[in-house]
Amino acid sequence: MKIIKKDVRHNIITVKPETEDDLWVLEKIVMPGDLISGKTIRGIEIERGDKREKVKKTIFVKISAEKVEYSENQLRVGGKIIEGPEDVSHSYHTFEIKVGNPVTIEKEWPKYMIDELYAARKKREPILICVLDDEEASFALLTERLKQLATIKGVTGKSLGEADKRNYYKELVKYMEDVSKRFGTNKIILAGPGFTKENLIKQIKDDFRKKIFVDTVAHTGETGIQEVLKRGIVDKIIKDSSISEETQLVEKFFEEISKNGPVTYGEEEVKKAVDMGAVEKLLISDIFVRENEQLLKSTEQKGGSVKIISTEHEAGKRLENMGGIAAFLRYKISD
Repeated sequence: MKIIKKDVRHNIITVKPETEDDLWVLEKIVMPGDLISGKTIRGIEIERGDKREKVKKTIFVKISAEKVEYSENQLRVGGKIIEGPEDVSHSYHTFEIKVGNPVTIEKEWPKYMIDELYAARKKREPILICVLDDEEASFALLTERLKQLATIKGVTGKSLGEADKRNYYKELVKYMEDVSKRFGTNKIILAGPGFTKENLIKQIKDDFRKKIFVDTVAHTGETGIQEVLKRGIVDKIIKDSSISEETQLVEKFFEEISKNGPVTYGEEEVKKAVDMGAVEKLLISDIFVRENEQLLKSTEQKGGSVKIISTEHEAGKRLENMGGIAAFLRYKISD
C-alpha cells in the first residue's frame, strides 16, 4: 500500500493499492458514510447528431459510501455522488478500486485504521507452507493473509512401493518450484509428522533446498497448516507476519481464559470493560468491525489498542465462534 497523502487534521488520506492484499485491507477500512473520491469510469450519454448513445468516460467523482464489496481483484464501493460533473450529480455510482488506482478516503480516522494502512506499506515476503505425509500434501501461501492453494494426493495402500513414492515426491517438488516462480517465494516451510519431509528433501536440488525450513507437526491438511502458525517458526523466518501475530494473540487469549486471567469476551462484557477504561487490547473479528466502529473508537479514546483478527485462518474462526469480540484487561473485573 502506498500512502500518497495523509492529512488527518482534515480527515483525508489518499492511498494507492499495490497488491490484491491491499484491496483486502481497504475492505476492512472503508465504512458506510466515508467519502470516497478519485478518477473512475462511468457510462455517459452523449448526443451525436439526432441520436443519443452511451460511452464510457473517465471522470472525477466523490461519493458517500453505502455498500462495500470485495472480490479477488477489485473493491467495489457504491454510494450517492455528492461531487462530480453536473450530468451525474445526485445519482449513484459504484467505484471499482483496483490495484494501481489511487483513491482518497475522507473520514474520522481512528488509530487502529491508520495502523492497518501503515502495516500494509511493508510488503511481506510470501511464505509457502507445505504439510505432508506419504498420503497427502497440503499447500498454503502466507502473505498478509493465508490462502489455501492445493492438496496433492500421495501414496495409499500397502502394495504401493518406492517407485510410487518417487513419483509423488517429484510432483511435490515441481509444484513447489512452480509456486515459487509464480509468487516470488524464497522461503518454504516443510512440515509434517514422520519422515516424509526428510525423504522429500533428498529429492530437492541444493540451490532450491536453501529456501526450505523444516518443522515437525502432528497433523496434515488445514489442521497441520494452522499448527505451523501456532508453533512460531514463521516468526523465526520473518518477524512481522501479521497472521502469526494474530494467531498467537488469540492463543494467548484462550490461555488466559483457562487460567481465569484478566480477559473478557462478548459484545456486552467488552463494552462494559471499555466504559470502565479497563481494556488494554481489544481483539475483533474482521467481519464485526463495521457494526462495532464506535466501540473501537471508544477503546482508543480510553487508552486501549485495537487489533483486527482475520477470519480467514483458524485462530480468527475460533474468535468468531466466541462472539467475535474479546479483550485483554488491565485488571480483572469482578462479576
